[in-house]
Amino acid sequence: MQRHYLKFVRRFYRQLRSPQMRSNRFFSGLVHRLTNRRLWKPCRTTVSHGLAIGLFFSMMLPMPFQSIVSAFFAIRSRVNVPFAMLVVWISNPLTNIPLALMQVRLGQYVRQWFDVPVPSFLDVTGIFPYTSIECNAANFVLGMLLSGVLASMLAYPLVHLISLILPHHLPSKREDSSREQRQRGLKPALRAKNMEG
Repeated sequence: MQRHYLKFVRRFYRQLRSPQMRSNRFFSGLVHRLTNRRLWKPCRTTVSHGLAIGLFFSMMLPMPFQSIVSAFFAIRSRVNVPFAMLVVWISNPLTNIPLALMQVRLGQYVRQWFDVPVPSFLDVTGIFPYTSIECNAANFVLGMLLSGVLASMLAYPLVHLISLILPHHLPSKREDSSREQRQRGLKPALRAKNMEG
């Protein structure tokens, strides 16, 4: 598993550092942030946060470009980008209809048992696309948000359990490269030098 992950990361990282991507004015700002090596090194904390972000956006079925949105939030949060991008493929053309039906049922259950108020413009019923099943828009939206939150909450115990079972594949702390360690060691020295001067 670790070998496949590293192979994927190296290939993607090499493409990001290519001169074509760096010189492109649309992608240059994004590429500069994505080439931060700390976003690609797996450890228990960064993977669990990245997985939580990816699982949340994987449940947002009507949203286009889910992987790009989850990558954006992973970059902003400084967590593992590959896991955030890959896990959104849980929702794909084969699983979209079962996931959406589950979300409608979840929203319907929560509205019935907890009497959740919804805006009147959402309380409309229509036919679900590609099926003959009737569904309520408010049930779907509520179920979609709840399933996103529940799925992202499941990421933390899942990653910690995998880390306990396979500690060599997913270390508890991020191992910094020697260059990052040198830079971190230089900062206090520079601060002390500036205070003296």
